[in-house]
Amino acid sequence: MDNVTHSLAGLLLAEATVQLRGRLEHAEPAAPFRAVAAVSSMIAANLPDADLLYTGIGASRLSYMLQHRGYTHTVMIAIVGAIVVWCVAMLTSRLREQGTPRRRDAGWLLGLLFVSTLSHLVLDWTNSYGLHPFWPLDNRWRYGDAVFIIEPWLWVVSIPVLVAAVTRRWVQVALSLLLVAGLLLGWRVPFVSRGAAAALTIGAAASVAIASALTPRARAAAGVLGWIVVTAVMALGATKARSNMLDALRALDPRAQLLDVVVSPLPANPICMSVITVERSGPTYRASTARVSAAPSIVSAARCGSRDVSGSGIGSSPRPSSPAVQWDGEWTGQLPELTMLVRGSCTALAAMRFIRVPIWRPSGDSTVILGDLRFGAAMGNGFTDVVIRLGSNDCPRRVPPWVPPREDLVAGR
Repeated sequence: MDNVTHSLAGLLLAEATVQLRGRLEHAEPAAPFRAVAAVSSMIAANLPDADLLYTGIGASRLSYMLQHRGYTHTVMIAIVGAIVVWCVAMLTSRLREQGTPRRRDAGWLLGLLFVSTLSHLVLDWTNSYGLHPFWPLDNRWRYGDAVFIIEPWLWVVSIPVLVAAVTRRWVQVALSLLLVAGLLLGWRVPFVSRGAAAALTIGAAASVAIASALTPRARAAAGVLGWIVVTAVMALGATKARSNMLDALRALDPRAQLLDVVVSPLPANPICMSVITVERSGPTYRASTARVSAAPSIVSAARCGSRDVSGSGIGSSPRPSSPAVQWDGEWTGQLPELTMLVRGSCTALAAMRFIRVPIWRPSGDSTVILGDLRFGAAMGNGFTDVVIRLGSNDCPRRVPPWVPPREDLVAGR
């Protein structure tokens, strides 16, 4: 998820905690606790992305692939991070108030920070990028394949609640401008349909009206419930789309071995999905892109945006489309080529510890570009495109122990 969404989640969790505490203790928490809770929760909700400090600045593509959403995106490190943020918050409160914070304040804040930091892992799990939350017990990647990495409906259900909850005028203005910017962006970007943009705009107006009418406690509950409902609806759409894709594949090529189905909902649209299938048939490997409708009787897959693959670096799919599945692109290769590449290059093997949909191309006489079709077509400009120099003995350092997502292809290397 993007950091704006993580920040909104942290603020919403802080407001829900304040309201829950007020209900259980029959008294509103003091203003200092509300402020500390909001700031600390927002920091904790973004804390796992601290790995960007060493993966996003001057790091190689391979390092970024392997280290981002790595160790800091695990339950164990997230809990440690929450405790660190709590200690800093307690020390800051003691210095500012020139006294020891109340024990009940400390307990409520610690519980909130545990939830806020772990919420980052849950939100990142919901999309198709993946993470491995249970390291060091389990080094496999986990994918939710349920929510787009920037989902504007989450902004729509949370920002009006936060605007109504805060008292500082500049915060209200900043949050309101953020919502307006998100709506305008929805009208302008091509992968958000006009219908979805209109629904977002109407939903934002309704969310503002509801937040204005509810009591503070009901408002916070509505914000959390709205967030859960949006996620559940997107997940249901993705599940149905996956089922439609599986039905189509069984009808087209029942003998092919299906290795993976990567599902990513289009923004603000629980019906239209962008899907990649990973298949093998004997020594032949195939990766196909398609648009899939979760409800073809309402919106056919062909209406789920337009997709021209002529300049994408992959060929058009020869498969016949249907109202449920609109096939777009297809890339095929021979698995012995990938096996030789991984056997002969520890850089390629390291890259395969991240790559979920491998695609490779020769680049000159002695180099091959290896990439992930989720993020490009190995044309050399994608952030997952790694240049493999054939015959080179250079090996990357500090390779993490992640199990390759396509272990089913490289296990016999």
